[in-house]
Amino acid sequence: MEIIEKMKNFFKDKTRKMTKNDWIILGIITLIYSIISFVNLGSMKNPQTFEELAYGEEIVIEIEGEAKKISKIRHYSGTDTGNYRIFGSLDNENYEFVGNYQDKYVFMWEDTKINEEIKYLKLVSMKDKNKSYLGEVVLYDENDEIVKVVQNSGNKATDEQNVVPETIGYMNSVYFDEIYFARSAYEYVNGMMAYEWVHPPLGKLIQMVPIYFLGMTPFAYRLMGNLAGILMVLVMYIFGKTMFKDSKYALLAGLLMMFDNFHFAQTRMGTVDSFLVLFIMLSALFMLKYLLLEKDSKLREKLKYLFYSGLFFGLSISVKWTGLYAGLGLCIMFFGKMIVDCVREKKIGKEYINIILSCIVYFIVVPCAIYVLSYLLFPNVRPNGVGSFNDIFDQIEQMYRYHSGLVAEHPFTSNWYTWGVMLKPVWLHSSTPAEGIKSTITGIGNPAIWWIGAIACVFLIVKTIKSRKIEDIFLIAMICTSWLPYALIGRIMFMYHFFPTLPFVMLAVVTLIKSVDKLTKRNWIMLRIYSDCNSNVYSILSNN
Repeated sequence: MEIIEKMKNFFKDKTRKMTKNDWIILGIITLIYSIISFVNLGSMKNPQTFEELAYGEEIVIEIEGEAKKISKIRHYSGTDTGNYRIFGSLDNENYEFVGNYQDKYVFMWEDTKINEEIKYLKLVSMKDKNKSYLGEVVLYDENDEIVKVVQNSGNKATDEQNVVPETIGYMNSVYFDEIYFARSAYEYVNGMMAYEWVHPPLGKLIQMVPIYFLGMTPFAYRLMGNLAGILMVLVMYIFGKTMFKDSKYALLAGLLMMFDNFHFAQTRMGTVDSFLVLFIMLSALFMLKYLLLEKDSKLREKLKYLFYSGLFFGLSISVKWTGLYAGLGLCIMFFGKMIVDCVREKKIGKEYINIILSCIVYFIVVPCAIYVLSYLLFPNVRPNGVGSFNDIFDQIEQMYRYHSGLVAEHPFTSNWYTWGVMLKPVWLHSSTPAEGIKSTITGIGNPAIWWIGAIACVFLIVKTIKSRKIEDIFLIAMICTSWLPYALIGRIMFMYHFFPTLPFVMLAVVTLIKSVDKLTKRNWIMLRIYSDCNSNVYSILSNN
């Protein structure tokens, strides 16, 4: 009975301020999500040393004891793919050609069948430009058992036989755009020229921290993105409390983020979109807090929220330029409110002049400083040779040319107007860990959230026309500016470009549910229906 009473009191709270009970509930759901998100995030072991081979260079691997029938070799690539010819020998003098292989991607385990009886295996690099990086080579006999090899102190391709995985899949190899971002984060750590340079470096700088301490493993290069995904649940709850002044709708907002498949898949992958969306959410949250302040609030408090909004805006554009789209929404809301206030007061007060001058620093100087420092602060990091202000301007030009002139094809590209209803999700990964078993990862959202979200956005527009509440106008502005600019872009795009818009669509869903609750005067009725729908969707998906 005492717990029930506490829950009743919790749901009676009608303030924007986070209470002790809010933090307890938020802590519980964040902990639950954190535990789930770390399950099978990625292996914590993979080869860390690499054999560097130029064109024509070779390595020889000797089998312990007598010659054996080798059915396949399992090999792991490094920071650059390789192309090899395979030779076998019984006496280390007379070699016969038994096959060849070319790595598909970096930092990935692959198998190559050879089916030859050998005592010595020779790999000859046939890559004529950059060096090949070979992490590990493991030999298997006819019974699919690992064959022991002689350990030569100078051979880095056989010095970590204990890290070979039983099956090849996402747990131990890169997938999707990890081939760009995780690779570049590793290159940052090792002072190498970064492969991925078409986005600013901050996301990869964040990603490189666990790699520096834990080594180049799937767990390490996915860790920071997963932490960002966890923080998104927390920020969504606070966003809901700030917007709706009601703990139960704050909880609903957090749960929507917690149970969305797309958020779960996207943040557990070693790319930088998790940081982009988190920073956009935080920038928008602090701008909303500013917009909701009373007119007579202290200037210091107003400037505090604006500073944090500008800070996280700067962080977002230093991860990806698409943070600028959300920044446009912030700009519209900021000046829109200021114009309305000035029209009502029929003057531009001294306070507004102070705020505008401060915002020039917060939203221009600070973001520019963050952007520049992300290139120059770490001298060992080499993002495409940038080392001065002139280099940064040159790279900005190159990045613009790349994105504006990109001509490419992809089976999962989709048009911007299809994203909200998931007409064409992104297939992120597929592997066959065992005979008859298929492993797959798909970037698809929870239909109970996304499809209702499409309806909620239409409802939000109608509601805003009638109510003109600043919270509703804010949501529309953020949804439109983070999504509609893609209509003007000609290059190929994917459903994951909708990710920065998703949190605001979720808040639109909560707005719809709250409005129906208010209309029916039966609190939580829509939440019960929503929960049942959500459970049914998961049941259907799991049964299929």
